Amino acid sequence: MTRQQILTLISVASVNFSSMICYSILGPFFPTEAVKKGASQTVIGLIFGCYAVFNLIASLIMGKYIVQIGAKFMLVAGLFVSAGSTIMFGLLTRVPPGACFIALCFVVRSVDAVGFAAACTSSFAITAQIFPNNVATVLGSLEMFTGLGLILGPPVGGWFYESFGYEVPFMLLGGLLLLMVPFNILVLPNI
Repeated sequence: MTRQQILTLISVASVNFSSMICYSILGPFFPTEAVKKGASQTVIGLIFGCYAVFNLIASLIMGKYIVQIGAKFMLVAGLFVSAGSTIMFGLLTRVPPGACFIALCFVVRSVDAVGFAAACTSSFAITAQIFPNNVATVLGSLEMFTGLGLILGPPVGGWFYESFGYEVPFMLLGGLLLLMVPFNILVLPNI
């Protein structure tokens, strides 16, 4: 593999990993916090589910416009949006309980899903461009990072929540995503 391919692989693997860890991190503790803020179990389930719905819809739209927008710009912009959304989700405990809290949970989670839809959709396009002869192998390898994010998200999130409170898991992940933005600007080819 060339240096460019290695750096691209690191970049898209980190996108897959971070998207899934952000998706799964709130599983152990968000329901408890949301109940304290007046959300029912049904609403909590809908907050979790809205991420998948908006990710699906946004992925379809992003896929249609990726050529016009540019894969690199889409990935970097998606990471930036998701970083901001992740940090904002951590600040939601400061919002008054009830309808305001619930509405903001839906909005922030949906915006986060759109950001990661942009990042993940463009990461697949970049992978296909940089690894034209090994697309299946590379995409299969990237799925390991997706699985790793899903596996590590709940225990890492639970530990940070128990140790430092509600905000810290989101601040750390949001900060990590923000650090990935300049890395991806420098590393990824203009596609």
